[in-house]
Amino acid sequence: MIRQLLIVACVFIAAFVTLPMLGLPLAGPVAVVLAAVTAVVCLHRQGEGWAALGLARPARPVRTLAAGLGIAVVGYLAAIAATVVATQVLGWPPMVSGKVGAVQGNLPALLGMLAIAWTTAAIGEELLFRGFLQGRLQRLFGAGRGAGLLAALVQAGLFGLAHVYQGPTGILVTGSLGLVFGLFYLRSRNLWTLVLAHGLIDTLSLVALYAGKLPTQ
Repeated sequence: MIRQLLIVACVFIAAFVTLPMLGLPLAGPVAVVLAAVTAVVCLHRQGEGWAALGLARPARPVRTLAAGLGIAVVGYLAAIAATVVATQVLGWPPMVSGKVGAVQGNLPALLGMLAIAWTTAAIGEELLFRGFLQGRLQRLFGAGRGAGLLAALVQAGLFGLAHVYQGPTGILVTGSLGLVFGLFYLRSRNLWTLVLAHGLIDTLSLVALYAGKLPTQ
């Protein structure tokens, strides 16, 4: 189990660090995809399928949809609260939008980012951070609810650090989202609801950026 975690971590870090040095774009999304594929391969080699990650076929699609919408609302409220704490209480600068800010007033760029949001981010990040990382960490920490909570907290911290390019506020906001998603995953083990919630939150943020309702920097 520790070996699996180290292999996946090395793949993610190598891609995340090396691709920008080579002048290649989309280092983050590529790193997520490569690490997620590596995680799936590691699990399948041990006989664990999609269901083990929480990607079994939903028995109640309507209920899954409703749950995803609810989680999206909770997650968005958590992101707003984290933003207020970071900027108003701690005095940190606003979240750095970076290349995502290019969607402002640019419909082709918006459509391209939405495609990434619903694939690499929503599916890839949920599979990697919640389905794989949190699940492995919980097994590593042992039985009991405390182990599950610790696993959710650790993966949330790592999820936030993976967004270091968004600045300290971005780390806190994404880490808060990761914790919300992790707690829901701990309770339901249904990754589809988190994929939906993640995609909806990213979509709302991207559309707001496109319309000029969020600052870019």
